[in-house]
Amino acid sequence: MNQVFHHVLRARFQDIDGAGILFFGRNFDYFHDAYVAFLEALKMPLHKSLDNEDYLIPLVHAEADFSAPIRFGDRCDVQIRVARLGNSSYTLSYTLVGDREQVLTKGQTVHCCVDRKTFAACALPERLKQALLPYVEPTNL
Repeated sequence: MNQVFHHVLRARFQDIDGAGILFFGRNFDYFHDAYVAFLEALKMPLHKSLDNEDYLIPLVHAEADFSAPIRFGDRCDVQIRVARLGNSSYTLSYTLVGDREQVLTKGQTVHCCVDRKTFAACALPERLKQALLPYVEPTNL
């Protein structure tokens, strides 16, 4: 347990705003890019789940706190942990860490498992719960 998933990227030119720093909404793009890579690493690729499963796991909440500016070309290590693992939902925590190990942004997303046809909440697939378990933060067990 207590594993951390890492997804390294560089701030792209098109993501920078008029102040010369990462436009705040792009943090969520970086979270999502890391999330897609995380699911791939768990052997549960998002594109296959969207095509083949009888459930969906939409995002129902997102938040972020910005600690330091991110500039064009800056390296960001997007770290993912599971902050909460419930019966029908999970919360992921994201930490964007820069080259000097400084925290740039922290955020969370909450995902709720729903039946594809009715959008009613349903239990997370056991396979997904087991795949997420090693990433659960120890204070949340």
